[in-house]
Amino acid sequence: MPNNIRQEILIGGIKTDDLGNLQEWGKHLAKPEKEGFKITKPALTTSQIRKFFGEIKRIQADFEKNKGDIILLDPKIAYAVGRADRGSKIKDFYQQLSPLIREIGSDKSKFKNFVNIVESIVAYHKAAGGQ
Repeated sequence: MPNNIRQEILIGGIKTDDLGNLQEWGKHLAKPEKEGFKITKPALTTSQIRKFFGEIKRIQADFEKNKGDIILLDPKIAYAVGRADRGSKIKDFYQQLSPLIREIGSDKSKFKNFVNIVESIVAYHKAAGGQ
């Protein structure tokens, strides 16, 4: 599993040194884990990402009106974890994003950096063949 996503990115934004780790997260989430021919951990699906990402973009569209909804991103993705196949990589996604969500508060700059983090992971997920 890739390194944890640093919370400092929320303050300073994504740096060149962070791109490799975000790319590793995209790749990790796009590929199922297997033991022999048996899938032990299903990949994160595009539809799982789309639901979460759509909510982020809704908040971003009218930040001042919707900033109170940022903290609700955590239970929404936790719900997706509960609905997913046991061991799905959405749990890995949640474990990385939950601490970041809790750190944002209602800070517009941190939220912008959070959006950039998620957009980067989504892009790398797609580039790695995420379905």
